[in-house]
Formats: sequence, structure tokens, C-alpha cells
Amino acid sequence: MDDETPSTDVTLRATLDERAAAPHGELLAHWFRTTTDLLFSARERKLHESWALITESIDGAQEVRIRDVRTHWPHLADALRPSPFYAAAGFREPSSADDSGRIGGIRAGRGGSHTELSAQLRGGERIADAAWCAHLVDFLATALDGADPAFARIDHLSFEETTDLEAALKRPHRQALRESRTLLRGYSWVTGLPTELAARLGGPTALKATGAFHTIHELHAGGLLLQSTETLAAYDHPHMKAVFHALAPVLPPGTPEEAPDRPTPRIVFEDASRLRARRGMEADTT
Repeated sequence: MDDETPSTDVTLRATLDERAAAPHGELLAHWFRTTTDLLFSARERKLHESWALITESIDGAQEVRIRDVRTHWPHLADALRPSPFYAAAGFREPSSADDSGRIGGIRAGRGGSHTELSAQLRGGERIADAAWCAHLVDFLATALDGADPAFARIDHLSFEETTDLEAALKRPHRQALRESRTLLRGYSWVTGLPTELAARLGGPTALKATGAFHTIHELHAGGLLLQSTETLAAYDHPHMKAVFHALAPVLPPGTPEEAPDRPTPRIVFEDASRLRARRGMEADTT
């Protein structure tokens, strides 16, 4: 699901943990259904051809293969609801050899405690279109209805399961998952916060007052989606730095370092804990 292909450039991800408001299998099926309907409809860039693959266990046993996701949705939903180890679906135009859209779900963490949800699609010039970008955020809010996700994000040209910040801090993936309601895993054009971290940051009112976010969406089952700029194309370094400063109180400590597998990381190379310490000193002197 994470192989980079030239046909996709926008990635949406969300992480479910044991505190999800509904069973992982139900949320996985909802993610696939909502993505199919809202991002990969038959009229969206003429994505008529589709496939799905579900692997029930980590050893690859009991695979389910489906052609034409829309026609055979009941069969796919039945395979998703038991919360399989791995699930993927692809959508393509008849004339293309590459998928123009993909959906994924995979169990992660010790004992499969977490489920990583993903979607990749072709944005192209649309990343500068305010209406299309708003549709992306609205989709994510709808797809996560019924969940209080441990983390979520929307990125451009970022195809890794781990965030740029995790790579730069050399944080093990399992540790980042385990601590995701204590420390934020990263930040992006859109960043999803769980209920616990949103509360520590003062909730929507306090976050809006930072001036770092264009829009803040409150998820029905808990958590927030923070949209930095009106369009994905407008998310530049100054805006990224504003997001970093707003979220520093819940970011992991440590000074980020260059990571060989991330040639252009979208992070601020500052230690969030030092920023927190400076703010504390300034508060003590006022």
C-alpha cells in the first residue's frame, strides 16, 4: 500500500487504537465505503476498474480477492468487518496500467493493537483548489465518524507509514503508536489529534486563537482535525512553523536529525521540549 507510484501524490492516513469508539472492523469497512463513495466514485476521473485484496492473518493465509469493488461491496464488507491483518483496494482508468487511487488498512503495534488506515489519490493541480481541498478534509471527518483516532494526517508527496518527525527523531514505530495519546506523532497540512491531546492544548478555542489553523473540525466521537491553510499547495515553511509552535506542547522531545530515507522532510528542525521550556520561563517572569 505504501509503494510510491507516479500516479498518486496526496496521502490521507489515520490510526485507530484500543480506545476507538467502535470496533476496528466496522471502522475499517466504513473507511473503505466512504473512500470509495467520496474520493473514488465511478465519475471521479473515470475510475471504472477496481480490485481488492484482504489477508485475514499475518501469515498470509485465507486471502480474499475481489474484482469490481462497487458491484461486490457486500462481499468486501463481510471480509473487512472481522478486522483482517491487511486490506487494500485499487482504482484505475481503463487506459492506465497504474492505480489512480488506493485504499488500505493494516494491523500494527504489539499484537495488532492498532489499525492504520490510508488512502492515496492523484491531486495534481487540484491541490491549489480551495473547494477540492475542503472536500478532502470533509471526507476525512466523515470517514472517521464513529472513531476517536489516535492520529490522522493529510500530506503531499509523502508515502511512508511513519511520519517525517518520527524518522527525524528515530522514534520506533511501535513506541510512537503506544504513546500516540500522550505525544503527537507528527504534524502536516491536516493533523488529527485524539481527545487527550486536544484537551491538553486547550481545545478548539485555544487552538483557533494561535492563528495557525484555517479550519478546525471537531469529530463526532472525539478528537480534532486541524487544517493549516485553505489549500494543500499553500502549506509552506512559514505555515508549517506556525503549526509546530501551536502543537509544541504535545510533540515528542528531541532535536530532529536528517534521515537518509527522507530527502525533503516537512518538519521544523527544533526541539519542541526546548520551546516549551522557554515558554515556561517567559510565563514565570510575567
